[in-house]
Parts: sequence; structure tokens; C-alpha cells
Amino acid sequence: MDFADGGDLQQKCKDQRGKPFAEAQILDWFTQICLGMKHSHDRKIIHRDLKGQNVFLTKKGIVQIGDLGIAKVLSGTLAKARTQVGTPYYLSPEIVQSQPYTLSTDVWSMGVMLYEMAALKPPFDAPSLQMLSMKIIRGVYNPVPPNYS
Repeated sequence: MDFADGGDLQQKCKDQRGKPFAEAQILDWFTQICLGMKHSHDRKIIHRDLKGQNVFLTKKGIVQIGDLGIAKVLSGTLAKARTQVGTPYYLSPEIVQSQPYTLSTDVWSMGVMLYEMAALKPPFDAPSLQMLSMKIIRGVYNPVPPNYS
């Protein structure tokens, strides 16, 4: 694995201390994340724990997706996984409801990360796992700050 001398995306968000990222910076990082996940998904690999803590940055602004410890290779494009794994804030509604899921579960996690880069906090938050699960299933969250297009 390459050394990511810029830390991880979660720490970058914390280091902002409420000061928003430039929209161009968010788009640059998110585009790289999308391209990295497309590479994995083209090979039928679900990351299953995609979150800011597993997106590493170099000082030159290059994104590296890491921690594939719970990734799963699907047998085909229509195959589904059933194991409930991942970090609660980033879990897709299918996983929360113990339903089979596909590569789209990573796309959900990418959306959560995009929101987090813009709002500097996760879209779903609650004092318990049960309440967090209900918020994720309902899909209700505050709007992204108005300073973004």
C-alpha cells in the first residue's frame, strides 16, 4: 500500500472546524472516489465499509481507497450479498433492514461521504443504533448548506 501523507477524509473534515471546503475541492475528491469505486465495481467487488476513514489522501490531492478487509467479490452482476457489515453512519437501507444488497450499497456510502464533505457532519445521526437505523430507512436529513450549487 502507498503511504498517504495527507491523512484521511474523515480527519480532513474534522480539521475544517466548521469552515466549508471549496466546492471544487469536494468535486475533485468525489470524482476520484467515484473512479476508484468504478474500478472495483467493474471487477464485481463491493467495498462494504466505504467511509471517510477509509479514503486516504496524499498531499498532492490524490485519493486512495483503502481497508478492503471486509470487501466481497460477487459471482456476477446480478449476485447479491447478505452479510450485515460496515460502519453504522454509512450503512445503506438494505443492510439496515437485513435485505440482500449489491454494489449499490457502496454508492449509498459514497453519497453519505459527499454529504459529509459538504455539511462537515453525517446526514444521519442519532443517540442509538436503532434510532439511526430508522433515520437511514426513512432517508430524511437536513439539506446541504446553501453555499454549494
